[in-house]
Amino acid sequence: MSHSRMLKGCLVVSPTVAEIDVAAFAHNVRSVRACLSSSCDLMAVVKADAYGHGAVTLAPVALREGAAWLAVARCQEGMSLRHHGIDAPILVLGAVYPEEIVSLLAYRLTPVVSSSDEVHWLEREAGRLGVCPAIHVKIDTGMGRLGVMPDQVRQLLDCLDGCSHLFVEGLMTHLATADSADAQTVRLQLNRFCHVVQTCTEHGCTPRYVHAANSAALYRYPESHGTLVRVGLALYGSQPFDVPAATALQPVLTWKTRLGRIQEVPAGVGISYGHTFMTSRASRIGTLSVGYADGLCRKLSNTGEVLVQGQRAPLVGQITMDMCMIDLTDISSARVGDEVVLIGLQGSERLTADEMAWRCGCIPYEVFCAMGPRVSRHYIS
Repeated sequence: MSHSRMLKGCLVVSPTVAEIDVAAFAHNVRSVRACLSSSCDLMAVVKADAYGHGAVTLAPVALREGAAWLAVARCQEGMSLRHHGIDAPILVLGAVYPEEIVSLLAYRLTPVVSSSDEVHWLEREAGRLGVCPAIHVKIDTGMGRLGVMPDQVRQLLDCLDGCSHLFVEGLMTHLATADSADAQTVRLQLNRFCHVVQTCTEHGCTPRYVHAANSAALYRYPESHGTLVRVGLALYGSQPFDVPAATALQPVLTWKTRLGRIQEVPAGVGISYGHTFMTSRASRIGTLSVGYADGLCRKLSNTGEVLVQGQRAPLVGQITMDMCMIDLTDISSARVGDEVVLIGLQGSERLTADEMAWRCGCIPYEVFCAMGPRVSRHYIS
């Protein structure tokens, strides 16, 4: 057989995969949409490749199940969706950069404006191209990130009065503590935002969309819904906010690999770099082909768990770039090739992204987004 024919017959199957349950995602979109009034639209946040789940695949599902808008963080994310045939309105949540404005307008992406400078840049380029794009104006009511300060809103409105190629379609803010116990800050931000909306109304600016709610506020602060809500994390089935309605959400992601090796070792043996774990008894140590280059946080070293044959097995020793080790001493039936679940259900046991985040000292957003490109995405319905 020739070398070229051998190459054509090669098929590499990664041992580490992320299974994305498209039906669960669709269910979550419907569940979120059911929380909203008929006058409130849903914006599905699919930035960061749909939080690592695959925006090109899931964005059309969100639209089919009732989302009216999509949201991304950067211009190139919106361009990618357009290249894949998605024609729905797309809001770009990040800052406006002058060098991206031609692309924003050419791809019909809706920018979020936070300053008079951005208004001038957009107006100049829109006039040159002979287009009249919509914009959403962001108000910084307490996030301290992007947005016009409330006391500068009148100045921005005067600036917009001089624009003949832009129209304000949306007015928005972002809540900093909706997912925490700090309800006082949420209400302070909403109060500030209401005053800004009133100021705009008095100025003759009445945008079609007024929006403040993220996933947590969707459930915890119905008064924040306005005419549009921006939901990300809830669509992917994570529910770090403790509210009854969120229990209807279904996990979308299962992250799993396979046992690559099992080694019998005596007591007193150090495992992995630095020997941060020493066997206290004769042990069976399993090796997995997944490490921090795949997104498995090193902080799970000696603290995290995985599922093998429906039982929890501890991660032992330092997680390395490409591999990690687990203690299988109490799972005597485990064999090389067995499925190992890092996030998901196996038997009657489940490991969630929320639990992994808690063990890492981070948040589920970070767990999802950290999964690298070596983790194959498999879509199931």
